[in-house]
Amino acid sequence: MHTFADLYQRIATSAQTKVTDPILDELGYDPYHLECVLNPELKQENWRTFNPACATSSPDFVTCLFAHLQENDSGQLESRFVKETCIHCLDEEKLKQLLKSKDIMEVLSAIHKGDRPVYVLIAPAFLSQFDVVTDGQLRSAFKQIGFKGVVEVSLFADILTLKEALDFDREIKTEKDYVLTSCCCPMWIQMIRKVKPAMLSHVPKSVSPMVACGRVVKRIVPNAYTVFVGPCLAKKAEAKEPDINDAVDAVLTFQEAKDIFELARIDATNLKTDVREHSSSAGRIYAIASGVSKAVDMTLKRLRPDRKIQVRSVHASGVPQCKHLLDNLEKGLLKANFIEGMGCDGGCVGGPRSLIDKTVAKGKVEDYSHKSPYPTPIDNPYVIEMLYRLNMKSVEDLLEDREIFAREF
Repeated sequence: MHTFADLYQRIATSAQTKVTDPILDELGYDPYHLECVLNPELKQENWRTFNPACATSSPDFVTCLFAHLQENDSGQLESRFVKETCIHCLDEEKLKQLLKSKDIMEVLSAIHKGDRPVYVLIAPAFLSQFDVVTDGQLRSAFKQIGFKGVVEVSLFADILTLKEALDFDREIKTEKDYVLTSCCCPMWIQMIRKVKPAMLSHVPKSVSPMVACGRVVKRIVPNAYTVFVGPCLAKKAEAKEPDINDAVDAVLTFQEAKDIFELARIDATNLKTDVREHSSSAGRIYAIASGVSKAVDMTLKRLRPDRKIQVRSVHASGVPQCKHLLDNLEKGLLKANFIEGMGCDGGCVGGPRSLIDKTVAKGKVEDYSHKSPYPTPIDNPYVIEMLYRLNMKSVEDLLEDREIFAREF
């Protein structure tokens, strides 16, 4: 089993010399994967295609769409649909549905304007949410719309898992100490703020994986326009919170993304697979209730195998259960030292804009987790590469960071 320091040095050497490393090869690490994801211009491809029958002779969906729109007297976009010609490329009812969403139109306007590369930050709950044969085809579908890159937020769940494991190691010194997590759920954090504000001192000072992902993409691609896509409505409000609103420019739900695909008539099942998987088993289970607890437990055991006080977790999902959990904690009825709450029943997979049954979604996420070649973030060379790109030389540097992965409550 390789150490962080060993993998870090190998990745740094590979990045500087462009020479492949046999150990990294053995781990299935591709040094160009993240480079292609975050700098897609290095791999020029003609992704954006559209119906050749388009009456406006537009080369792609977004250009065609805006050719069919006009501003009304109030400055709002409205359709100028002409059935005799426009019916060949756009569905009038679906177009009207899209126009109802301010968030959708802001995202498509950013693509249409073309002065900033627009990135999808795809939530860990994305598995099988769309009608695709492979998840690589979903990446291809977004690129057909005009998105420059698709970044898996699970990679940043990995990094936050490392940070929370280190926070636990630093803060939990006695059997009476405890931490309140999950950082990934804005409903849980808001509940603590409003219902039990005195407990905020026990919440790790971490941003959510969504915010971490957005900040890192903007750090590497300074003019990037970032769009989080997931099952959660509360993420729309989280992205606008004053201390973290620098990370994500827009939030779309899975349903809103599906509405775009349907208007664009994109059949993802016929697209080629563009696979870029960078997360560990631990980072991939953030989407399900108890996932954060399991991820931190696995990672802490990998980091500090001889630690006497290990993670003793309890979790709740759904607002009533979360309130009950906090009440029991206040009454001293819990023996746990790691308390996880998720606002939606079953976790993010049970989000209000999830497209499939939460039980099915949970199974898909768990299966995806089992398929990762890396059990924990500390074993994941892409996590180590990302820390290298951010000039962090050890996992402990995460505790000193105040710009990307940390926030104050």
